[in-house]
Order: sequence, then C-alpha cells, then structure tokens
Amino acid sequence: MLEAIGATLRAAREARGWTIEEVEKATRIRARYLAALEAGEVDSLPSPLQMRGFLRNYAQHLNLNPDQVLAQLDEALKPARRGLLPSLQPRGKSQTRASAKTTESASPTSPVASVRRLRRLFTPDILIAAIAIAVVIGFFVWGGLRIANTVLNPPAVTPTPEVLGPTNTPTPTIISGVTPSATPLPPVVSFSNVQLALVVERRTFVRVLTDGAVAFEGILLPDERREFVAQSVVEVTTGDGSSVRVILNQRDLGLMGNRGEVITRQYLPTGIITVTPTITLTPTLTLTPSETPTPTPSLTATRAPTATRRP
Repeated sequence: MLEAIGATLRAAREARGWTIEEVEKATRIRARYLAALEAGEVDSLPSPLQMRGFLRNYAQHLNLNPDQVLAQLDEALKPARRGLLPSLQPRGKSQTRASAKTTESASPTSPVASVRRLRRLFTPDILIAAIAIAVVIGFFVWGGLRIANTVLNPPAVTPTPEVLGPTNTPTPTIISGVTPSATPLPPVVSFSNVQLALVVERRTFVRVLTDGAVAFEGILLPDERREFVAQSVVEVTTGDGSSVRVILNQRDLGLMGNRGEVITRQYLPTGIITVTPTITLTPTLTLTPSETPTPTPSLTATRAPTATRRP
C-alpha cells in the first residue's frame, strides 16, 4: 500500500513534467524526503507527524486529494501497528527490500541502522526540549550553589575595639590680644514706593486704600493672595488681624494682629503706622433755664380808726 501511494505521487509528478528538485523548491520539502515518499520508505522520514505533513503538502502540490491520500496511508499503516506488515506485503522486489531493511535493522553492527536509530531518537523537537531542560536545571543548580555558599560561609564580622576608661576633657585656651570684629550686616534694599502683598489664612473682611483711593473692599478667602502698589501709602483695614499676613517690599511682616482684632495699618516705604481710632465728641446743646417771674404781694391800705368826739 505504501508503494502504491508512492507510485501515485511519482506518476502525478511525472505527468506534469516536474523533477524532484523543482518540487523541492516549490514545497520546501527536501528532495530525499520526496524520494522516500515516492518509494514508500517511511523509515527514512524524521517522524510520523512530519511524514503526514510532507505527504499532505506533496499531495496538495500535485492537485491530489490530501485527505484521501492520508486515509490510504492510515490503511497501509494499520498492519504495521499490529505487527503484520511483513506478511501482507507483496512478494518480489518489495519483499526483498523489506527483508534487506529487516536485516539491516536486526544487525546491531550495521552503521546505517545505528544512524537511522539516532535520527529517530534525536529529532529537532527533542533536541530543543533537551537544551531547554538543561538550561533550567543549570540555572537552579547555580542558584542553589550560591545560596548554599552564602549560608555556609557568612561574611566575617570584624569587631571594633572599644576603649573603656576616663576621657580627657580638653581645657579651653584663652587667647589674649584678640579684638573681636563685628561682621557688617548686608545692606537693606530700599524702595521708593510701597509694594504690599496680603496672604489670607482665614476668611475675613479687608479694605485696602492705595494713596487714599479704595483699591479693594470685600471678603477674602483662605489661601488667597492680593498684591497692591502705591507711591506713598497703602492703608489696610481687616476685621481679624490673625487672618492676614503682610509682605511689605519683599519682607514678611507676619500677621497684622490677634484673632478677632479689628485693626487698621498704614504701610509706607520707610515703615508702618498703626492707626488708632479716635473718639470724636459731638457737642450737644444744653438749654439754660429761664427765670420765672415771682408774683409781688400788693399792699392793702387799712383805714385807721378816727376818734369821735362826744359832746
């Protein structure tokens, strides 16, 4: 049956006028494997799986039905699986070839049989798997040796000697004749105008006048920053002195006052003026009491008794 399949392949190839080398270039199957398929020598192929793949590709290239060819191959290999293939093969040339193969495989000293046996055992897939397993085993062995070396040979700890005993306290040496010199402070940058920044820490009411004009009046929220510039004076009034931080001419002056303190300050290029509210007296009219006339008692004339002469 195997030779019949090979004869079918060879007849189809020859009918198209193709050579083994041309089919090898078209199918990328080696010429010796194509010749083995046409001769029915399945032992010359690397593995049964590759044999089926080669046979399918070769049949498709020859416009044959690959499923039918593979079915014929399965039918031909059934007796071989049962160990009955030699008895079912036709006599003659094929039987002579089979007996020669059996003789070669049976003779342990035959180099051809040894090479074929090695080729069956060491396929490319098996070699790749063996190399991968060897690499993994080598990695684990190397890691185990390093761990064992670290555990068995810990690094030596060199003890540091500690000297116990009284310690000498150095006596300060007084150097006479040294005149201390004061380090001059860096010059303060002078500004000709007022550059004022207000940083709000809590919600509060703020009123700002720049050179007498209202620049801002309203509620400021936390983390809000407002900047003002004036030529001579910036006046700030807030309802909570601890809620407003003042930065005058790039110098942080801190908070304006205490919590809940209503405060007004004027900021000049040369300093700060705290405005103290003054109490303005409003004059009130006091009415002067008018004189009330006192009634004067009137004099009543009383007639004096007159003497009466009696005769």
